[in-house]
Amino acid sequence: MKNEVDGRREIASRNTVWATIIARKLTRWGITPNQISMMSIFFAMVGCLLLIGTVINPGFNKYVAYILFIVCMQSRLLCNLFDGMVAIEGGKKSANGDLYNDMPDRFADALFIIPVGYVAGGFGIELGWLAALLAVMTAYFRWIGAYKTHLHFFNGPMAKQHRMALLTLAFVVATCTIHAGYDRMVCLIALIIMNVGLVATLIHRLYLMSHTTNNEIK
Repeated sequence: MKNEVDGRREIASRNTVWATIIARKLTRWGITPNQISMMSIFFAMVGCLLLIGTVINPGFNKYVAYILFIVCMQSRLLCNLFDGMVAIEGGKKSANGDLYNDMPDRFADALFIIPVGYVAGGFGIELGWLAALLAVMTAYFRWIGAYKTHLHFFNGPMAKQHRMALLTLAFVVATCTIHAGYDRMVCLIALIIMNVGLVATLIHRLYLMSHTTNNEIK
């Protein structure tokens, strides 16, 4: 998947009726794309605190925390959807829109991924921090590719939407296995898969940017 240098990811749900209706309402309410982008950090912070709460307080209800963590991740993705729709389709694109579109995602990734490592425990903590670093590197590689080829490469196998899908699935399974005590193992396995996928993503994007021909750039 590649896109022009405006850095807008292709999202299938952008063309759905429900997304269009909500984006129009947000535009009429005077909500700016930058405000929507910043909301993704808010949801990430809430999700982070929920997971950390289960680690530092054994009495914290894991069922509630895990389910709300899933809600926060999906809310983050909705923010990523609607900030672009309000900016482009709603005609509210600002001079600093590219910064607000990209920078909050780097913080949101870290806030969602790192606490999963603490839930997993053991060397899962290191895996969480490593995955957060690699997630930032995927964006760094994307921007290097944009500078070199004037195209943004959003390819996976562990792009942002894939990371959120993996964590969503992991916490659905983790919620179902809390009673058996396997939720920490599920988180550990998810982080291992994420790290392997992120390394593959970096290699894939590096290959794409280095093999894009001058004809494709034009």
